Amino acid sequence: MNIMRAKEIKDDPVMQEVKYKDKFVYIDDVDEDTQRATVHFTNKSEEKFEVAVQDLVELD
Repeated sequence: MNIMRAKEIKDDPVMQEVKYKDKFVYIDDVDEDTQRATVHFTNKSEEKFEVAVQDLVELD
C-alpha cells in the first residue's frame, strides 16, 4: 500500500478491509516521514504496533 492510500483509509469513517501478515488490522495513524503506520488487529485487540505502510494490503 502507498502512504497516501493509508492516510485516506485512516480518515475514512467506513471501515476498509486491510490486512497485515494475513490478519485484519485497523489503521490508527500514519507517519509520512517514517512511512510507517500504527495499527491494531480488528479482533478486539487494543494493542497497537507499528508496521511499514508498504506491508499493508487493502482487499477489494
